[in-house]
Amino acid sequence: MSLVMAEVVEPPGQQEQTQEDSVAFRTRGALEEIPRTATVTLRHHAAGNNINNANGVTWSATINLPSSYLSPTPSPDELIIRNRGRRSLPLEWSPIPMESPQKRLEKTPVKGSPRKGLIVLRSSPRKRLNLSDTPPKELQDNRRMLLQMSPIVKKCKSLTVSPVQSPPEVAIKGLSQNQLVGVLAKVLDQHPELKGEISDILPEPDLKQFEEKLNQCKKSIFKSLPTSRLASKTDSPAYARATPHLNQFKRCVQEQCTQLIEAQQWMSLVDYCLLTWSYVRATPNWDSPQHNATRRLCFKTLAQNCLRGIKENTWTKDQLENLLKKTEQCRSDHEEMEHCLLHIRTVLSNLQ
Repeated sequence: MSLVMAEVVEPPGQQEQTQEDSVAFRTRGALEEIPRTATVTLRHHAAGNNINNANGVTWSATINLPSSYLSPTPSPDELIIRNRGRRSLPLEWSPIPMESPQKRLEKTPVKGSPRKGLIVLRSSPRKRLNLSDTPPKELQDNRRMLLQMSPIVKKCKSLTVSPVQSPPEVAIKGLSQNQLVGVLAKVLDQHPELKGEISDILPEPDLKQFEEKLNQCKKSIFKSLPTSRLASKTDSPAYARATPHLNQFKRCVQEQCTQLIEAQQWMSLVDYCLLTWSYVRATPNWDSPQHNATRRLCFKTLAQNCLRGIKENTWTKDQLENLLKKTEQCRSDHEEMEHCLLHIRTVLSNLQ
């Protein structure tokens, strides 16, 4: 058996042509087909005894192959790309697109300050409105009609519902203190004969609400104190933490006393002062005397109001003796209570 190898051998003239084609390839488009006339030469190499060719002669034959074997048929997109030709780059870069050669010749004007005395008028093909022209009569009539017409108001359903008439003893529970005072004053103005009956019906002020508020203020003071056993509860840092609550306690005492004075409830005022005295005594007694100013001020306020209540009201002998015992217990807290004791003793001596 002999081995036959097929090689493509180009003649000398064809080699020169391929060199020219390689030079032309550098300037050709990316997808352009390389024209080439190819021949196929078959060479026979003897590798032993061969029956067909015993002499080992090399023979060749040139076969003309169809173009479809050498290169595929170009697609329509490739033909379009070939027809475009090679892109020519501009010498100077410009943002104007390449498709408009007329615009490419135009140059951007150089910025410069206009010369003095040169007025550039802006010309526009748009027709400008002449302000001197009067509008048509129809527009004037329509405008007058629109001005005379009232705006369209959408009627909304009223959300307010007529209140159900509840009994007065039930409706009065939702009123504030000022509203109750106003209602009662209006009734007394319309019916002055009811003043005596209402005075007999009016109860004494309930001091439980006052006491509850005082108790809340006192608890706030003790909650603000440090809870550690190693820290003192009466030194300056502890006082700094309790100062806002002490001020709140002081305001509460003053407001409640003022409320009873305005109501002229003198007996209730004295009872309130003696009741609140124990709450003021329960507040912390600070190490520094300056920090006890709020405590002393509360004692002084209560003593003065208590004396005023004793003077304004008429007391029986038993009531005065009971007050004398209570005021003697408060003498050690503040010196203002001495005035109450002197006044009570004087009244008792006059009654005897």
